[in-house]
Amino acid sequence: MGNNFVFSWAEDAQGKMVHVDDVPRGLACGCVCPCCHEKLLARHGDVKEHGFAHHSDNRGANLNICYMVILYKLAEQIIQTRKKIHAPSYYGIFKEKDIEFVDVKIDGRYEREDKQPDVIATTKDNQQYIIELTFDYKVQHKQAPDYKNLNCLEINLSNQTLESVEKFLLEENTDRIWFNNQEYFDSIEPRYEMANKRIEVKNEDECKMCELYYSCVGVRAKENGSILVIENSGKRYRICKPEQYDVAVEERRNRLKEAEERRNAFNQDSSYSMYKRRYREFSDATEESTRLREKQKQTGDLQAQLDASRIPPSERTCFMCKRNLTWWKSNDGMAHCGAYYSMGVHQKTPPDSAQTCNGFEPK
Repeated sequence: MGNNFVFSWAEDAQGKMVHVDDVPRGLACGCVCPCCHEKLLARHGDVKEHGFAHHSDNRGANLNICYMVILYKLAEQIIQTRKKIHAPSYYGIFKEKDIEFVDVKIDGRYEREDKQPDVIATTKDNQQYIIELTFDYKVQHKQAPDYKNLNCLEINLSNQTLESVEKFLLEENTDRIWFNNQEYFDSIEPRYEMANKRIEVKNEDECKMCELYYSCVGVRAKENGSILVIENSGKRYRICKPEQYDVAVEERRNRLKEAEERRNAFNQDSSYSMYKRRYREFSDATEESTRLREKQKQTGDLQAQLDASRIPPSERTCFMCKRNLTWWKSNDGMAHCGAYYSMGVHQKTPPDSAQTCNGFEPK
């Protein structure tokens, strides 16, 4: 007789996913497993055995894989019948929302054989969305799909069950990302313009040539404060703020000029002046440390104030960091990061690198 591993959904003779409560008992249900195509029994028993079970004892199919395929097929059908999906936010620029469709195709192909989307859905304004349903260990296509210049939403079903998947698809925003969204991407600059904010979407390859790449003043992600990087059509982009960029470039060049002047003056100093200068720098650092401790006592939160994330990035310099080798070649105006190799920065580290450095630790 059948196995005790039961499912609440199965595939009927017409290829439609049906619930066990909606079909006759036993083999009369006419249902099969969409994975191994084994006949299923519909059990209308107690809670433990209420559901579909594989009929034979020697089928040899992996029941976990069978469950995933049933879940996958059910998710496709839910999107097709309900003609709706809840889409996540697009990098915090566009809010999460329900997207309603007028036409939904499943098990289709998209123009070329290497494009095999799970769901192709079209809205009333003729916007087309490719929806990929995945698991943590999804079987890949023979050739990687190419969804460049399309609207593609990827949804991970790994944390769902047959009972939870409908609410998950139609109401929640977790376990899903915009693999690509050309409509939103093309609307980024107009979106900011409507808010009277001047921005420019820049290819990150171009950004790497910028003198402010490691101290970028572009738009930052709301969740963690890091530079916002948008992925679209296989490329990465940043959102530049031209006005702030011009100011930051001027300030940086002024700092470099001042550093050069200090270095020249230092090279002309006598030994006494050199020690006097170092003593003054040490005194200034001690005074700053004392001021920070007093500030921490006033707030009553010493540990939080010591946390590097509480020091505004714009105020950080490498000279505040534990990794700074101030004793080594300190006459060249550079910070000389002690962990430059692992941090991926130049050995002669510009002091303002601390403003974007993930390894910044205050002294």
